This record gives sequence, C-alpha cells and structure tokens, in this order.
Amino acid sequence: MTPFEAKASRWRVLLLLAGAIGFVAIGIWLLRLDAPTTRRTLVAWAGIIIFGVLFLIGLPRLFQQGVVLRIDARGVWWRQWSDQTIPWIAIERISVGKIQRQRFACLFLTDPRAFPSATLQGKLARANKAIGFGDIALNISGTDQSFDAMMAAITRFAPAGLLR
Repeated sequence: MTPFEAKASRWRVLLLLAGAIGFVAIGIWLLRLDAPTTRRTLVAWAGIIIFGVLFLIGLPRLFQQGVVLRIDARGVWWRQWSDQTIPWIAIERISVGKIQRQRFACLFLTDPRAFPSATLQGKLARANKAIGFGDIALNISGTDQSFDAMMAAITRFAPAGLLR
C-alpha cells in the first residue's frame, strides 16, 4: 500500500499566519479603545496570547519543504512532533477531536514518555491532553492534504479497533 504523505503548503501556511496576525492586531486594537472594560481587556489579551502563540508555531512551517506527515504500515511520523515514527503498537487508541471547524486525530499513546517532542507543539501537548485531545493532536493545516484523507489513511493502516 502506498503511504499517506502530507507535504507543506506555503500558501496555506501564509493564510494561517495572516489570520493569526489579524487576530493579534484586533486584540491590540481592542486594548487601545477608549474606556476599556475588564471583559474587553481579557478578550484582547487572550486573543493576543493565543494567536501570538499560534503564529510562533506556524512561522517555522513557512520554511519547511517536503513531507511533514507520513502514515504507513509502520505507524505515524509527524515533523511537528519529532523525528521518530510512532509505531502502531505504541498507540493505545485514536479518536477525532474538534474545536469549532478544526478537526484533529487524537493519538493516545501507551507510554507518552517513549516519544518525547522537542518542538513547541510538543511543549503545548500537556494543554491539549488536559482538554481531551490525547497525547498528540495531529492536524493537517498548512499541508496539501485534507483531514478526511488523513483519517482514511489511519483507517487503512491502523490495526483494527484502534480508531474509536
């Protein structure tokens, strides 16, 4: 079987970065309005911080080339996580997570310490796990593939019963 490969898409990454900068700019604009309210100030700072972090995560992706996600008979390799392929045997289960229209393939690992991440994405993984998105929340944004194609590959290659 042919492996599933998602390659970096510079145009999609640029669109994501532009959106993040736009929300940071809106946050700054909200802070500069006259007669600030506590709620508006909190919303502004939340937007600046959240979308600022998303911008920092996305910026290095602008310069990536080639394959960033591979799913095959050996397991899952995701450049945003580490250089290691996570074998299917190390994955306890996979579920789909969703925040508004953004969907994720949530990998729950048998032993998360066996597959550490040195990336910023990995540093934020604890927060993802706390809200139920597993040890690794795979997303396909900024690539030339779709979420449905990624899930079809997981269905094709993962052992039976892993996807729940």
